[in-house]
Amino acid sequence: MKIIKHLSERNFLFLAIIWALFITVLSLISFNSFPKEYISGNDKIIHFLFYAVFVLLLCLAKRNSHLKMKHNLLIVVFAILYGTVIEVLQGVLTKNREADFHDALANSLGAIVGFICFYCLKNKIFNKYF
Repeated sequence: MKIIKHLSERNFLFLAIIWALFITVLSLISFNSFPKEYISGNDKIIHFLFYAVFVLLLCLAKRNSHLKMKHNLLIVVFAILYGTVIEVLQGVLTKNREADFHDALANSLGAIVGFICFYCLKNKIFNKYF
């Protein structure tokens, strides 16, 4: 049983890395073919969800760690910094995309909510099935 839990933690870490790459690629490519109105309406929700899922995957990857809660908050700090760096890179590396404070705020709020969801559900659901 311990091996299965260890493998699933590794799988979640792999998924978190893939998810981070997915976020990076989608953040740094241009969407010239999409109408701006279509993207802008859902933009903040998408940012929020991307980072909530990212933090949730990272928390699942280390759910059996013996680190204290304050150390677990490093996941959130990492995700917030990652989201901020990606926003800055949008303004620096792309020609038709720009850094947006509100996107960075949505990224940060998503990271925080993903962390809160994990810890609220951790003992009720995750320990039962994982």
